[in-house]
Amino acid sequence: MADLRLKNVPRGNTCPGVNEIILEHILNVSGNDLALLDIPCGKGEFLDAVKDARPSTMTVGVDISVPSKGFRHAFVRADLSTNETLDLERRFEIVTCISGVMEFDNTRSFFEKLRPLIDVDGELIVTNDNLLSVRDRFSYALFGRFRQYRLRWSIGEPTWKVVTITNLLRVLADAGFEAREIKYVSPSAAEWLWLPIAIVIFGLQRLSNPGDGSLKILPFLSLFSRHYILFCRVKAGD
Repeated sequence: MADLRLKNVPRGNTCPGVNEIILEHILNVSGNDLALLDIPCGKGEFLDAVKDARPSTMTVGVDISVPSKGFRHAFVRADLSTNETLDLERRFEIVTCISGVMEFDNTRSFFEKLRPLIDVDGELIVTNDNLLSVRDRFSYALFGRFRQYRLRWSIGEPTWKVVTITNLLRVLADAGFEAREIKYVSPSAAEWLWLPIAIVIFGLQRLSNPGDGSLKILPFLSLFSRHYILFCRVKAGD
């Protein structure tokens, strides 16, 4: 039976389906005193969804811009891509960074600043655009650009930094995190038109990289999905 709390979850500034997957995960986390930090939080749409579905959750948002009136959560203004740090009173069971890593630089430093804020058994949830779908590969081969990015960009555009999943996993590992699970968002029906080409690409991928673990990172679904979610833990001993 479908969980009614996952109905009408706002999309926010991310791909359709991302917030639903993360919220479902949060609803399955045990404990009554869950604390969640969302960075960057934007207007707070995701935090609103968490609060509506699980009212006992302590929700905190961090962003470079102060939200408008009506923001229902604790808020801290900070830019962790610079030399700023966060000095908060408690640790969090869950820290989310939804569709943020393509919008700022110094990504490793950003994650390193988040690590002390995460509880011993807590997790960091990071999402990003998937740039290795069949459509994106053809877009880059033919036009020199991924579909989410313009060929010519200007200063101030929010989405500008090209980060592949292999790059992001490396940055997270260097910052002291280990990705325990990778989920790809379900693709739209139109994406399955690429199926014949995807079968060829996937076969060649497997032949050229047999048994190297890439299937976990780049499963068949990755050739169609627009977005992925990484569920990470702090590495043991770090």
